[in-house]
Amino acid sequence: MKRPVLIIIILAITLGAFLAFNHKGAVAPVVIPEEHTITAETKSANVENYIRTNIVTLSPVPAVVGGTWYVVSVTTDPEKSSGTVVYEDGHIQENKSFIYTMNNKGEVESLTIIK
Repeated sequence: MKRPVLIIIILAITLGAFLAFNHKGAVAPVVIPEEHTITAETKSANVENYIRTNIVTLSPVPAVVGGTWYVVSVTTDPEKSSGTVVYEDGHIQENKSFIYTMNNKGEVESLTIIK
């Protein structure tokens, strides 16, 4: 009974060594990352979030009487990379157009509210 076990072990070692040293010409498969498509809805949501977060510094008009700007509504046109924003500070309301650029991840790189 010892002899068949010994033969199996020797065969296993030989097969393992053969497989380990015989892969020199093998080529690893190329893994192509799945492309992530950014939808118009995602772009619009990212632009809206960016404006809501940064309206205080984006507005070309200063808030009055110690007020702070907050966004009422945002409308975007992802095809034209533009839109409109309505915002107020509790005393006055502004309705302005804006343009923006995005990177390939769908993040806002720049946004300018037009005076």
